[in-house]
Amino acid sequence: MSRPASDLIALLDVLKRTLRVAPAPGEPMPMILWENIGYLVDDARRRRLFDAFDAAVGLTPEAIAAASDGVLLPLARDGGMRPEIRVERWRTIARIVLDRCDGDLEAALRSLPPPKARALLKMFPMIGDPGADKVLLFAGIAVRPCLESNGVRALARLGFFGEQASYDRSYKAAVAVLEATGRTDRAWLVDAHERLRALGKTTCKRGAPICAACPLDATCAHAAAGSL
Repeated sequence: MSRPASDLIALLDVLKRTLRVAPAPGEPMPMILWENIGYLVDDARRRRLFDAFDAAVGLTPEAIAAASDGVLLPLARDGGMRPEIRVERWRTIARIVLDRCDGDLEAALRSLPPPKARALLKMFPMIGDPGADKVLLFAGIAVRPCLESNGVRALARLGFFGEQASYDRSYKAAVAVLEATGRTDRAWLVDAHERLRALGKTTCKRGAPICAACPLDATCAHAAAGSL
């Protein structure tokens, strides 16, 4: 039997006191660039790459569209393998915002009903359902719960929902847990996204969870069962 969603409120209070969350962009265009700035990079490196991009190019679609390969390629090489693909993704992001949003992604998203705003966001590279939901939540456009893969895994291990047949079903089950808490304020939902992500990245890792260092170890369903 899954544990009640109400337990999550207290657990997140513990995570708020014990886990540090690194700052990240909260506006739609920077958030999409953030996701496309490097290949399999950690948060600290992602921040360095993002700041270097901002300093060299800027974060507007006009600046990215006008930047030469001579400027973009060295930045892309610093972000890992296949830099040419990364440059093309940056140009695609700029092109979508310029061609479909008149240069203002946030205004375009706010003008649309949430399902259409979500569909627009999914046109961008590396943005699926969870990424689109995150942009809408963090920007305050559609205040609905969302998680990324680390948070989904952590919620499952904590016993809030059982194993699902696919990631899509796991994502929906995890979001349903957040909905069942009854919390609808944006700040809390953003914090839940970030704290659960941090938990999954620091201790509740996919292959080798570090249970002894986890602030929720005493209440974790997997730890209680002696199984990971």
